[in-house]
Amino acid sequence: MKYFGTVKTFDVDHGRGSIKPESGGDNLAFEKSAFSWDIKASPPTTGQRLSYEVGTSSDSKPCALNLQTI
Repeated sequence: MKYFGTVKTFDVDHGRGSIKPESGGDNLAFEKSAFSWDIKASPPTTGQRLSYEVGTSSDSKPCALNLQTI
């Protein structure tokens, strides 16, 4: 299921950030491997709207996956 949200933070050096869901709730973490585009050419910016799916990280916490620009 696709969800929508905006980038709250993104650290280019570490390749990690968080997304604020439009539907409310806690922010979701994401890693650069979750992007479906080349972030070297176009890294996400704070406030950018994205679609995503919810998955589980390696430490069993909810995270954003399959991030796509809208």
